[in-house]
Amino acid sequence: MDERDRKVKVLSLGVLMSFFYLNDFLFMPVHNYREWLFVDYAVRIAAVAVILYLIKKHRATPADFGLVKLDLKQGVTWSVLASAAGVLVDQVGTGLLEKLSSSLKPATFPVIKNLSLKVIDLTAGIALVSVTEELIFRAFFYTVMKRVIPKPAAMIMISSLLFGLMHWSQGLNIIIVAGLWAILPMYVMVRTGSVVPALIAHYVTDFVAFI
Repeated sequence: MDERDRKVKVLSLGVLMSFFYLNDFLFMPVHNYREWLFVDYAVRIAAVAVILYLIKKHRATPADFGLVKLDLKQGVTWSVLASAAGVLVDQVGTGLLEKLSSSLKPATFPVIKNLSLKVIDLTAGIALVSVTEELIFRAFFYTVMKRVIPKPAAMIMISSLLFGLMHWSQGLNIIIVAGLWAILPMYVMVRTGSVVPALIAHYVTDFVAFI
């Protein structure tokens, strides 16, 4: 990665991450689930569009976003471990923090009353969440920052902190749980170079949470 290429990737990472740090401001005037879904999906689709643009213009490669081949046995093993740990951290961690402090309320989302939209959100919607957040906060972050943060432990902790802070509008408990949850997926990313186990773990964790 030459200096010009590095600068383009750093700028691209900043733009992509900004989608998720700033999008919650768009939710503030939202009052119903249809508007909420529109804003959420629009922001994520815009992020996917930027990713595809970078790949098409050869500013980045699929491998930069962790889309690399992974040995089947290794992939299945890490996916199962990350999914199980993810669900455990999310379910137990959230409940524990709520019990420890009454000020740490669970995040609330608009109730989707339309059955068809609910099914779409629990399938394609959660898949969109997993794809966008993992490609950006796990894989691309690792690709861009691994020269700046060469120590794996530091990479894992910094990326996990940033991922937790991305949930700033949902309350302190969600920031903490999301940050803790993000440790294992990034560990797997560092170990394997593939984002696939993290994608699967993210989907499973959110699916269990939202059902």
